[in-house]
Amino acid sequence: MNALLTSCLENEMDPVQGLANLSDTELNFLADALFKLLDAEKPEFGVKSWYDAVLDELAARGGRSARGDEAASGEQAAVDVSSE
Repeated sequence: MNALLTSCLENEMDPVQGLANLSDTELNFLADALFKLLDAEKPEFGVKSWYDAVLDELAARGGRSARGDEAASGEQAAVDVSSE
């Protein structure tokens, strides 16, 4: 497991200030890694909260909602985490 992901899951990183200090590339990596963990049969406790926090930080940086219009109905939009 990547050190960045481990620092989140082991509560070594502050969810607000820590994410604000990450680069866009690191945030995209983290979003992808957390999404993969959420896809497991029994996701680890806290993964969903971290994933939501990363999406919020990406949205704040982009000046738009990363969750799209479907968030109001309980659905989440996918986040593009490609390296392009």
